[in-house]
Amino acid sequence: MTSNNLLTAVLVIAILGWIIYRQNQWRPFDPARMWRGPLVLGIVGVVLFASSDNAPAVHTVDIALLVFEGVLGLAVGALMGVLSKFSRQDGQLMVRTGVVASALWVVLIAVRIGVDVVAVDIGASAVVSVGAIIALLAVNRLGRMLVISTRAERLTGPRAMVRAD
Repeated sequence: MTSNNLLTAVLVIAILGWIIYRQNQWRPFDPARMWRGPLVLGIVGVVLFASSDNAPAVHTVDIALLVFEGVLGLAVGALMGVLSKFSRQDGQLMVRTGVVASALWVVLIAVRIGVDVVAVDIGASAVVSVGAIIALLAVNRLGRMLVISTRAERLTGPRAMVRAD
């Protein structure tokens, strides 16, 4: 393992650890704050992917693997959103993803490792870049937030008020 690969692994583990910790804490549902994570990760991922000094050429197989990972990341994120729990504390809507949904990271990581192994074997070097990994995290967070936002709207929207009466 090269020092660059080790640095990448440490960076991804640190980001993932932070995400898992935060998604297991009850947090006020604040769409503006919750959308920042996917946005920042997405920007960082794209910038790292595009601006690398030795940016790999993107071939058709890279695109296919990136699309596959993106769809999987979005689906796993959406499932995390479905499994998320809501609560009210002092009138504030609270949300947390929880341990069961956090376990889905194992699925995403396992597939990611498998894709990396296949990509290296077939020469799809763009897929294994740090930028692609961080972009995958952003897509996952996006899927989660889309579902959580929809569910929160149902809990707080006008229809929720009518049902409460």
